[in-house]
Amino acid sequence: MIKRIIKFKEVSSTQDTAKRFIHKQEEIAVSSLRQKRGRGRHGRTWISQPGGLYLSLLLFPRTKLTSIPLLASLAIIKVLEDYDFSKLSILWPNDVLLNNRKVCGIICEQYKNAIICGIGLNVNIENFPQKLNNATSLKIESGKDLDINGIVKQIVGRFNPLYNELQKQGLKIKEVLNYIVGIGKSVEIITSKSVIKGIVHDIDDDWALLLRDQIGMIRKFYYGDVRRLSW
Repeated sequence: MIKRIIKFKEVSSTQDTAKRFIHKQEEIAVSSLRQKRGRGRHGRTWISQPGGLYLSLLLFPRTKLTSIPLLASLAIIKVLEDYDFSKLSILWPNDVLLNNRKVCGIICEQYKNAIICGIGLNVNIENFPQKLNNATSLKIESGKDLDINGIVKQIVGRFNPLYNELQKQGLKIKEVLNYIVGIGKSVEIITSKSVIKGIVHDIDDDWALLLRDQIGMIRKFYYGDVRRLSW
């Protein structure tokens, strides 16, 4: 359970900064208003503009490691619903959408005996580079500036009970399925080894995507990029 939030004005990345605290074996949150070298999945550069929320959760979970992105996604959605945002959805494995545009990305990485869950939420950003033409922010959608530090505190507050439930008895994801986009849709799953086409069959309790491939076999993926084919 996270009891402490360590705040910075600028860091290289909150993921790397969180690693500096691992020797204490304490579950903490690290937040910053700026990142100089933010990164997304597969080492991609995460453009960390002013007005964004950059947060990493340093965790030492006992079980269900693959479900951490699920907890983070649901915590984000619950916080945004508290702010009266609607039309929220989750694009497996790590994007939260607002009005079908990306408002939040999540990255989880294992480091020694910890899981570090990074969250990048577009809060008060007004403009995006052209290559991010499917991105949006809370300010763009609401027309208002929001308190980033307040949102950080609320995310941790929403995450903790979900995390505790996962540790004690396992987490049922039925509620999350209400937010998943793409069930029954044709996609390509792109991994480091292959590209597999099929129809999204379901999301498993351990946050794996179940894909019915072109010969009818159900295949299970814990990671990969999803490209929509016929939505």
